[in-house]
Amino acid sequence: IADCYRTAYPNAKILYASEKDFSPENRVRFFNNIKNNDYDCVIMSHDQFGKIPQSPEMQQRILQAELDTVEENLEVLRRQGKDVSRAMLRGLEKRKINLSVKLESIAHAIKSRTDDVVDFKQMGIDHIFIDESHQFKNLTFNTRHDRVAGLGNSEGSQKALNMLFAIRTIQERTGKDLGATFLSGTTISNSLTELYLLFKYLRPDIRCFDAWAAIFAKKTTDFEFNVTNNVVQKERFRYFIKVPELAAFYNEITDYRTAEDVGVDRPHKNEILHHIPPTPEQEDFIQKLMQFAKTGDATLLGRPPLSETEEKAKMLIATDYARKMALDMRMIDPNYEDHPDNKASHCAKTIAEYYHKYDAQKGTQFVFSDLGTYQPGDGWNVYSEIKRKLTEDYGIPASEVR
Repeated sequence: IADCYRTAYPNAKILYASEKDFSPENRVRFFNNIKNNDYDCVIMSHDQFGKIPQSPEMQQRILQAELDTVEENLEVLRRQGKDVSRAMLRGLEKRKINLSVKLESIAHAIKSRTDDVVDFKQMGIDHIFIDESHQFKNLTFNTRHDRVAGLGNSEGSQKALNMLFAIRTIQERTGKDLGATFLSGTTISNSLTELYLLFKYLRPDIRCFDAWAAIFAKKTTDFEFNVTNNVVQKERFRYFIKVPELAAFYNEITDYRTAEDVGVDRPHKNEILHHIPPTPEQEDFIQKLMQFAKTGDATLLGRPPLSETEEKAKMLIATDYARKMALDMRMIDPNYEDHPDNKASHCAKTIAEYYHKYDAQKGTQFVFSDLGTYQPGDGWNVYSEIKRKLTEDYGIPASEVR
């Protein structure tokens, strides 16, 4: 990255952070180096950036604003009386307590602070360019929509919160919006909250998710299949409304380039989907998984009873088992037997067909699986199983299967 920057700007003064610069003994010196020198560009990784102390005063103001929003939401809910669930109130009360504790900790840090600590505010950074910015999309937000699916984790991550502290510091010093450039190929991937949080970063006056969603999103209740293939009712924000206005608002902070715009030559994908019916063992396990999702009885899956923490993540556990079961029962337990109609068998057959079809041209195939990564000496995995089938069942030399 530093070489690319130097090629584009040969006279620029660049500071590039190495791993040694962020070791505990060198970190303070590196921070002072940024503060005391007028660099044109400082390059570092996401993890290194997260180790830069943020201004306690800025942290205090942002967290106090979050606490004020929580208290406003609580007041609204209490006025609604019987129409409010206890879970909704409990969630906001817990968030209020957590924010209060963080504020007390920051207040203590401000009182006991020494002058030798260099924070982000003192470094005089003018602008932040954030590559792979989607890694900071898990930013905290407040909402009264506790029963709406797909909103993500409203608590957010410390990594994203640190980025907000840094951006607000720049915005406060310059007296302007923005202050950062987010670079990503997947700005919005899972939920509309990601779009709202992009505005929250770059437009400081947008601070209430519920008010924003009331203008630009529509909430509906519909029937969906859950992880155990049962039909359930789910409430979600499914549609954007006032799209022209939202698009105009979004375009104020966005510039995009497609692969065609930048001249990226990409091969066209020829996608073929194979429908493979479940084996009898998979059919049986699906029934057990459905019972587990209803009862939480982990012994149905051949594991010890769930702990209190695991009980809260019951559906995540069911999803994990469902993914493994769908690939191969031996992902759950290596003692399950091989089956001629499982996915590994179908995959090996297809690979062998292409192998012989393009043998004269010495064709090469790449095989990827999102589960069952090969680990030497780590028991059963789908890669080794496919290789075994190719060599034993189809006579392909082992030396030609890497």
